[in-house]
Amino acid sequence: MGSFNWLWLLPFLPLAGSVCAATMHFGTLRARKEGNTGTRLSSIAGLIACGVMAAALALSLYAFIQLAGNREVTALESSSWAWIDAGSFSVELSMVVDRLSSVMLLVITGVGFLIHIYSIGYMKGDPGYAKFFAYLNLFVFAMLMLVLSSSLLGMFVGWEGVGLCSYLLIGFWHEKGWPAEAGQKAFVFNRVGDACFLLGSFLLIAIFDTLDLSDIANSVQANIGANSRLMALAALLLFGGACGKSAQFPLFTWLPDAMAGPTPVSALIHAATMVTAGVYLLLRLNPLYAAAPTVLFIIGCVGALTALIGASTALMQRDIKKVLAYSTVSQLGYMFLGIATGAWSAALFHLVTHAFFKGLLFLGSGSVIHGMRDEQDMYKMGGLRRHMPRTYITFLAGAAALSGIPLTSGFFSKDEILAHTFLHGGLYWPLWIVGIFSAILTAFYTWRMVALTFFGDERFDANKIRPHESPATMTLPLSILAVLALAGGLLNLPALHIPGEQALRDWISPVTAAGDAILYAGAQAHHPSLWLELVLLALGSAIALVFAHKGFHGFKNGWQHDDAMRSKRPELVGFLEHAWMVDSTYAAKIVAPLRLASYVIATLVDQMLIDGMVNGAGRLAMKSGSKLRSVVDGSVMSYALWMGAGASILTVVWTCF
Repeated sequence: MGSFNWLWLLPFLPLAGSVCAATMHFGTLRARKEGNTGTRLSSIAGLIACGVMAAALALSLYAFIQLAGNREVTALESSSWAWIDAGSFSVELSMVVDRLSSVMLLVITGVGFLIHIYSIGYMKGDPGYAKFFAYLNLFVFAMLMLVLSSSLLGMFVGWEGVGLCSYLLIGFWHEKGWPAEAGQKAFVFNRVGDACFLLGSFLLIAIFDTLDLSDIANSVQANIGANSRLMALAALLLFGGACGKSAQFPLFTWLPDAMAGPTPVSALIHAATMVTAGVYLLLRLNPLYAAAPTVLFIIGCVGALTALIGASTALMQRDIKKVLAYSTVSQLGYMFLGIATGAWSAALFHLVTHAFFKGLLFLGSGSVIHGMRDEQDMYKMGGLRRHMPRTYITFLAGAAALSGIPLTSGFFSKDEILAHTFLHGGLYWPLWIVGIFSAILTAFYTWRMVALTFFGDERFDANKIRPHESPATMTLPLSILAVLALAGGLLNLPALHIPGEQALRDWISPVTAAGDAILYAGAQAHHPSLWLELVLLALGSAIALVFAHKGFHGFKNGWQHDDAMRSKRPELVGFLEHAWMVDSTYAAKIVAPLRLASYVIATLVDQMLIDGMVNGAGRLAMKSGSKLRSVVDGSVMSYALWMGAGASILTVVWTCF
């Protein structure tokens, strides 16, 4: 028995909550058939779901304290379960909490707990209230399995689990039609990435004869040279899996459509959990990527391009959730850019701060939508700061962090990634320029969103919509996340006065040490000088302040600037509105030919050829039977004639042969 078998409780507490909530949902359905509302059962489901999340958060904090209390202990591991035993190849599954997964645990359970509390108010009165919490708890179970599993196969189970739950949650309001289509789209795009994940895993088995994550990380150094090309191919394939899950080019178009689900789903999937799974995978296998510098550069190119596409597309969106969705795509690109430069802690730092400020902004947008009777078009808002003061103040905190206003969490994490990209030099300088330009766009569209939503004249119909502040169950999580969004930069302050010391980087160093040893080959990692760091921080500050000012003042009185842009450059506006036409290209070049091929197969091949052959054989048998039936007419003379003819034929055949 392992010393830390209580770690199994971490994923299975949300699973138990999901089962209980599902039971309550079926009980609610039965109560409604009997003429009752079933409201009490639904309320209990929400409380149970929040309760198990609170327990999971407490266990996550306990695990973190266990690691922090003894710096010599680098991991806590439960007893293992023998899963696969096939000759020399075996897979054992155990729950492991190390320095990297402990950070992920706190993000998943902490932000997830706040989203669960928020959902109590947001989903109140929905007929699928208990079912929603069942899905939400199941999603957290799958994400915790992904993070805690000691093997790549166990991670893949969680990987597939979050894919399934995202399909269920995005399509939660499937009766509307388009949410079901959005869920299907997310499912298909993720399957493309999952195929790459599996192929990469098979290659790792061929190279290392194991799927144990720690064994793979420890064996990379010994395989450099003999298996470098195979390891690079495996790293590239696994990155393909990460592109699907973390919405990177060209597999990002599912994420904006995923806004069809309830807003808490958007916050959970797109801020704290599912979309960060790809980043976590690459961080976990950092030695493999450190041994493949060409793959790292490809990751940097994809990350920078994704950041630019997401930021430029968010500029022209009218739907408040679509702005945040494309913003998420862009910020994930920054995380991958950080990984490409070997700045493992910077990528993780941005993952954590992004969970704070983007979770806050998604929940804040949900509060706005809740108070506006489901209106999401920012052109039909305006002046809401007077009606929703708590939502407004907390939303400002999230906007400040997203745009990189100095001293907020997003300022520190984003600028650290850009600083590492700049220091890399060479081919990475164009990527740094793209990152800087994306930061300019981010500051602009963020404060455009704030201005259109909360400032200017009220553009809604006051006779039909009476904006109001959300209940405490919704605004309390907003307040907590606002504090984290503003102060989260303390987790990993840049080394201004104590070079080389950064809390988060030092915390995860036992996990990233093998990758650093390969990446720098004994040399010291490059750190910016004090003056260079001050210059880069000043540049980031100037960008955030100047373009936040431009975005805000350009739209505080309405959307006239958008109209002017549409009249001057309609082609460019259309190009940006539709995310560089990537989705429409898929529709024209892939979906349409597949539909045509499906139609041809269904009509010509299936109906005419296959069905024609089968049905033709049946008709031939029926016609032959009809002809033969006319012979069997019950006449003795007819039978005698046929018998005589048959005997004559047999006699001739016998004589000839």
